[in-house]
Amino acid sequence: MSSQAATFPIPVNPESRRLESVDLLRGLLMLLMAIDHSRDFFSSVSGVDPTGPTESWPALFATRWITHLCAPGFVALAGASVYLQRQRGKTAAQTAKLLATRGLWLIFLEFTVISFGWSFAFAPGLQVIWAIGFAMLFLAALQRLPTIVIGCIGAAIVLVHNLFDRFTPAPGLMIPRPSSLDVLWIFLHHSGIIFFHGHPVAFVLYPIVPWIGIIALGYAFGAVVILSPERRRKVASSLGFSFLLIFTGLRIFHGYGDPIPFHHLPTEAQTAMSFFEVLKYPPSLQYVLATLGVLLLLYTLFDLAVSRSWLHKLRGIVEIYGRVPFFYYVLHIYFLHLGALLLTAAEGKNWHFWLQPAAVFTDHLAGWGFNLPGVYLAWFILVTLLYFPCKWFAAMKARRRDWWLSYL
Repeated sequence: MSSQAATFPIPVNPESRRLESVDLLRGLLMLLMAIDHSRDFFSSVSGVDPTGPTESWPALFATRWITHLCAPGFVALAGASVYLQRQRGKTAAQTAKLLATRGLWLIFLEFTVISFGWSFAFAPGLQVIWAIGFAMLFLAALQRLPTIVIGCIGAAIVLVHNLFDRFTPAPGLMIPRPSSLDVLWIFLHHSGIIFFHGHPVAFVLYPIVPWIGIIALGYAFGAVVILSPERRRKVASSLGFSFLLIFTGLRIFHGYGDPIPFHHLPTEAQTAMSFFEVLKYPPSLQYVLATLGVLLLLYTLFDLAVSRSWLHKLRGIVEIYGRVPFFYYVLHIYFLHLGALLLTAAEGKNWHFWLQPAAVFTDHLAGWGFNLPGVYLAWFILVTLLYFPCKWFAAMKARRRDWWLSYL
């Protein structure tokens, strides 16, 4: 008996493990992600940190915070999907090869197609797709290890990486010629801008080390997904409540795991926002505990909805987005950016603003944008328009087995 089979029970029918609850959770995350990016392109708010408790307000804070669920959810579910593929009969060597080629492909696309979509210029911004690509390369190297060992490696990385926060390559972020170690540290652990001869050449928003820990945890969670419905819901909900309990204790008692301290502020709303203000870039231990805790509870709820046939039509809509995540991801960036450019031109404003490198992240066009209801309206229009191409592509992937479809 293999070490994986000895560690976790495997159901009788290994071909039915693409569970609807996984696609539902992924679909919800795709929808939430588009809220944040709609805010990036269409919000009139400038110069305000949306998660800063002393400058933000509850509606803006919540709009930003709920999208914190997206990146860890994408990465963890990518790991779980790899585990499910292994259970369908792929060998360790086959899975490692697929992960390596797919990881390199995602890194290439982040530097090219995706970065261009954000800027309509050459300005590599290394975000979640880059992180997933490197995490897949890491997971490929671990494929011959037992599932429980991979999970323990992931847990160890998530638990200890904050110990290295003190090693901040501040000079490497700003001086024209940072050392090789500074650049390496930005790639591995600390978000920052890479300069070459005084010119920014890449913005690393997602340093890779914490994310490889999350994908390894997601891979181990795949073993929970294939349990019987009652048991997997019990395990997922227990883990979710445990993560949130640990997060609460660390925040209340100012414990280890996040460089942003919790403060009691003049108003209850500000204090609540301070409690949930955790660091995403890079993802701190407390950020991971809070987001994965919520995600595990959402997975439990969705799995229950599937088993009891709740909201069948709504589930079918959300699931479409979850079946074609990468296709949706690329499309939504281009739709948002082109929509902002065209609407700016229609209003007689400086549409050339949207052709500057990283303008959406580093600057704001004077007099441009909408309040939060307007942002949510833009989001609703976006996801409605994208439903139809996503439905078409999901149907094509379901009826065809072309090798290239696995890379989209």
